[in-house]
Amino acid sequence: MAKGGSGAKMLYFVLYVVLITELLIVITERDELEESELAIRTNMLGSIAASYKAPISLSSTPKFLDYNVAGEGEHEATIVLSVTGLVSVEEKAGVVYYVNVAPGSKAPDAWPSGGITSEKGNGKYKLVKNEDGAARFLATISAEGDYKFSTYCEVDRKWPGYLEGTPLLDSLKTMVGNLKRAKSNVETFTISAKRQGGVKKKGAELVL
Repeated sequence: MAKGGSGAKMLYFVLYVVLITELLIVITERDELEESELAIRTNMLGSIAASYKAPISLSSTPKFLDYNVAGEGEHEATIVLSVTGLVSVEEKAGVVYYVNVAPGSKAPDAWPSGGITSEKGNGKYKLVKNEDGAARFLATISAEGDYKFSTYCEVDRKWPGYLEGTPLLDSLKTMVGNLKRAKSNVETFTISAKRQGGVKKKGAELVL
């Protein structure tokens, strides 16, 4: 009986050691996973914070556009305005573009005083925004000439809405500080309006 009782105790001891070992493995794996998640979280927040601290940058395509004022029907010169540095969907929705005649350049016909914005244009000149925050400058020009324009954009920096109410947003605010209104660089582009093509004269026909 003594030997049997001793064997049972040994069995329980071995099972206890195995259980403790498995528990230690689970705890170690959990700690490693938490460390990995913390590293990912820190890197993600650091990347977002760096984006908020960086300036926004505007570019126009093309820089020089040939435009035919004799084109058939209503046709528009199109310049694509792209901005980098916007972080949140809220910023892409709220960015405002401005276009005016560049200093030293003459204004095209019917150009509004003070220029146009993505919130205000007219029938001949307008800015159309896309969902990704980019915009298109559309112009219908009827008088020949080389017209140089300047453009920039502004945006009130806004936190991503999907972080609202989470500890991540509190950490991000600590990294970045107070958000401010950001203004891009001033970009220029030129539209060269010329009368191209037109009515072609028929050649002389020889009548026999």
